[in-house]
Order: sequence, then C-alpha cells, then structure tokens
Amino acid sequence: MKKYPAEEPDPFRDIKDWQDHRYDPGYFTGSNIHPLLKARRPNKYGYFLIVSGLAFSFVAFFGRDRLWIEVVLQFAMAFLLIAAGVKLLKRTSKQTGS
Repeated sequence: MKKYPAEEPDPFRDIKDWQDHRYDPGYFTGSNIHPLLKARRPNKYGYFLIVSGLAFSFVAFFGRDRLWIEVVLQFAMAFLLIAAGVKLLKRTSKQTGS
C-alpha cells in the first residue's frame, strides 16, 4: 500500500508539454493528443465546435458573390466542425456502463 496518494494530473503541465513539442516531427503521432481533447466526456468544448460549424454553414448559405467551390468548402468545414463537436459531447461506452 502506498504511503501517499497518486498526484492529480496537472492540466497546465500537459499544455506546456504540448506547446514545447508541437513542432517536433512524430512526437504526437500515436496516443499523445492535444490536452483539450483529452478531457472527460462530455467535453464542453464540443458546444463551441457545434456553434462554430453552424456559423460556417450560415455564412456559406447566405454569402453572396462567391465561387461554388468556396461554398462547398465552407459546408465541408461546417460539417467537420459539427461532427467533431458531437463526438466530444458524446459519452464513451466506459462511462455509460455498457
């Protein structure tokens, strides 16, 4: 039995580590992802992504005097943002007990 409890994870240490090594090739290929995305589910950052995606789709739908490729790319970006936001808000199977 341990004498002292384990240290709580320090989110600032994770962010500093991410900032120190973000340009190192291959450092984050694998299980090391951005600390903001490692938070427990449901991650409240998902709401921001969904609102951003809806704003992109609003601009793409009501924008004027643009090429069709710009509209398609904006809708694609909006879809990706909304999908990522839903994924962050969705509970994992470990948390639901399944």
